[in-house]
Amino acid sequence: MTTQLLKTGSDFSVLQLVAFIAVLLMTNSVQANAIFKYTDANGRVHYSAERPPVELGYERLSENCFYNSSSCDGRKVAARPWSSEPLDTASFAAFIRKTAQDYKMDASLLRAVIHVESGFNPYAISSKGARGLMQLMPPLLQEYEVSRPFDYRQNITAGTRHLAGLLKRFNQNIALATAAYNAGEGAVRRYKRIPPYKETQNYVRKVHFLFKRYRMAALQ
Repeated sequence: MTTQLLKTGSDFSVLQLVAFIAVLLMTNSVQANAIFKYTDANGRVHYSAERPPVELGYERLSENCFYNSSSCDGRKVAARPWSSEPLDTASFAAFIRKTAQDYKMDASLLRAVIHVESGFNPYAISSKGARGLMQLMPPLLQEYEVSRPFDYRQNITAGTRHLAGLLKRFNQNIALATAAYNAGEGAVRRYKRIPPYKETQNYVRKVHFLFKRYRMAALQ
């Protein structure tokens, strides 16, 4: 993993900085490497999966599992009360709203997908290599010409384009489109319904719950 420069402007909150998620490396068993935080000679803050030179000084951050990953503690994930999960209506609000409008999508749906995918952590990386707020896999990053997957603007734009395309191809059926976002369009077409994968079925339910709640929150 290359070192990622962290933007320290107002676009990122302290909680989002702390929430930076470690890369999971596949070896003989799945394990998470530490993430190191350090400041370079120019005063810029960096996060890296590689240990920095000792002379720079660094802080080893605690490790967290990917928000929507099956590698997380399954009991904790299953017990999460998605119908009462605390909402995040503030993070990236203006950009989410504008991007949803650009692609003729309900901003509440887009926010629900981001919530389930990454918990609004712009630096989330899954054990399978999905990156950023909307957890885009490398083929999608290439398809949508995303050069900086951890840049929230690029990531949200590409993820929204992809989701909007799925909604169009599935006749605006949100359940099928979100299932395709999780499991792939081919799987949904093969089964002609939400695929019988526990992860995907749970994913669609989570998005459904949060979509309704974000929509209600937007009306208040």
